[in-house]
Amino acid sequence: MPTRKNILLANTGRKSAFVARNRLSLLRSTQQVLADIGPSATIDQISETAGLSVSTIYQHFETKELLFKSAIGLALIELEEWVDQYLEEDLDPLEELIIPARFLMRMKETHPSHARMAAKNLNEISHFLPEMSGGLEKHIKELSRANVIKVDNLDIRIQSFSATLFAALGHQLLNPKAKVVDADIAIEVGLALLGVTPAKAKKIAHSTLPPKR
Repeated sequence: MPTRKNILLANTGRKSAFVARNRLSLLRSTQQVLADIGPSATIDQISETAGLSVSTIYQHFETKELLFKSAIGLALIELEEWVDQYLEEDLDPLEELIIPARFLMRMKETHPSHARMAAKNLNEISHFLPEMSGGLEKHIKELSRANVIKVDNLDIRIQSFSATLFAALGHQLLNPKAKVVDADIAIEVGLALLGVTPAKAKKIAHSTLPPKR
């Protein structure tokens, strides 16, 4: 996944801060349009919302696709940075694994605009899935090497666990009747795929989320 710095800085030198501010404002407007309209939005609609000419937008981003990808990527980075504030140093290793997912499942409550954008652009967000899953895979394999997770066919289990989380997130975003407890149950089921005992999976998936550090 690209970094915030890579998304915001188009060049280097004295103009970098100015460029970053302008790009951030454009990306915010793009996020708003993606939340309201979705991937069918046009550059003209972005231009109207941002109060910028089409030519100015293309000075920052060569294509509409790159602009949309950058706006979604920035939202994901912001959510990741927000979740990091709640990760305590003394967390149970399995809690550290699933707490980010539990917070993301509550996006409609904590970040309603990002949630609306995600709901209307799930296909586009799926393009980030390999990178997101890569981080998850690395974390799970570290737990496996530490003998926190002890299962066979680890790669297949990681794929199934990732698919379970993404499906649960889609349910939370797209189903107006979805409850956060449904997401926690999905995580509980996912933990079972990693060989966590039913009792421990239930305890971790439904525990009280940590406060902000």
